[in-house]
Amino acid sequence: MKRKIIWRLCFGVLLFSAILLAGCDDSDQQGNRAEPEPEPRKDPSSVTFAVFSDPHLYDPSLGTEGPAFEAYIFQDRKMIRESRAILNTALNSIRKIPGLDFVIISGDLTKDGERINHELFADLLRRLESDGLQVYLVPGNHDVNNPHAFAYSGNDQLPVASVSPEDFASIYADFGYGEALYRDADSLSYIAEPSPGFWLFALDSTDHDANQILGRPVISGRFTQSTLHWIVQRLDEAKAKEKQVIGIMHHGLLEHFSGQSRIFPGSEYVIDDWEHVSRNLAEAGLQLVFTGHYHAQDITGRSWEIDGEVISLIDVETGSLVAYPVPYRIGSLDRSGRFTVESRYVTEIDDETGGLPFTEYAADVLRGGVYDLTFEMGTEPADQGGYGLTPEQAKAIAPLIADAVTAHYRGDENPSPITQAILNTYSKSNEPTMQMLGQTLSSLWRDLPPADISVSLELGPDTFLFDGESL
Repeated sequence: MKRKIIWRLCFGVLLFSAILLAGCDDSDQQGNRAEPEPEPRKDPSSVTFAVFSDPHLYDPSLGTEGPAFEAYIFQDRKMIRESRAILNTALNSIRKIPGLDFVIISGDLTKDGERINHELFADLLRRLESDGLQVYLVPGNHDVNNPHAFAYSGNDQLPVASVSPEDFASIYADFGYGEALYRDADSLSYIAEPSPGFWLFALDSTDHDANQILGRPVISGRFTQSTLHWIVQRLDEAKAKEKQVIGIMHHGLLEHFSGQSRIFPGSEYVIDDWEHVSRNLAEAGLQLVFTGHYHAQDITGRSWEIDGEVISLIDVETGSLVAYPVPYRIGSLDRSGRFTVESRYVTEIDDETGGLPFTEYAADVLRGGVYDLTFEMGTEPADQGGYGLTPEQAKAIAPLIADAVTAHYRGDENPSPITQAILNTYSKSNEPTMQMLGQTLSSLWRDLPPADISVSLELGPDTFLFDGESL
């Protein structure tokens, strides 16, 4: 059942098109500066930091064999079994990078919020801090109050302890929450100063309270009015104190392909009311935010003209460590707003990959999983939650979706002449079914500027035109 829910959210609109048309109180730990005040230090002119997202760590002690676990792996398709080996490799690579000032992680730390996985993740992060690298993180939609926290034994999935918001902040006290200058009273958001003159806005965009109410993990994200007001207040303070701001949150603050919020209604991947929220935060002074959640390697931006002044915002989405292309990023930002980012990748792990090079293995897991699940959902009868496609129809649609999703996950999408010809043919078709499918897939293939893998930009009003799609 969970498989159907997740993949209907991810690919339902694509199939539907082809079938029906074939995360302020000033009290302690919530508003005031943490005590004691740090010793005054000279403001650096720039900072360099690593970014990774969505590691979905899973402790093998929870079970990695049997029908129940294999059923989960089939419907999920993340490399959960390999998650610890991948994370170990990523952390070992990051700790060897010279000149890093800190590390940020944009949520979905665990498979499904299991306490044992959180505790393991915190233990692994201490390797970085033992090397003098401070780590800052935020929760993702999988991490808190998750009713799908399970262990697996034979045919059974067995409930295990999850974590509350209070537990989360306690477990990760050494990774942001204990060093916070400010804490929001109504979320797991906080503000830290990882380097003098640079404020990190760690924003909790998850709706974890709703998990308990609904009895299922909520994918979508939002800021309450109280939290949004708190963020704006602190951005105003940062501007007054001439702090350079870096944002981090789990859900996208901007669309990463045209129509993303329409294709996935209900704000599954872009924060609720994203058009107004992004503009409000940009107007308050947020120019750069690092996000995750959608598992794609993508950078996008948007500008607005407000009272004759142009303001811009860049959203840097980092792909998942347990999904192709298994990326992490190295970013640099100076006090004047010059920003650069490059992508690096986990290319081998100490684990079994069936004899394939790890990058090829990861690509096969993603593309094959998308193909298989799309085909199965498409051919299931409509009265059983599927779409009633014939096998021939499903075989025609599944590879198109698999190719588009894989390209978008990789970043810097560049369709081959053959793929572009197919998309053009479908988009210009007189048949509404084919036209809708072509237009939807073209949205995934169209790479909104700037570049996704490596980029150098000057934060400021001239970065983007007003439509958020053109440099």
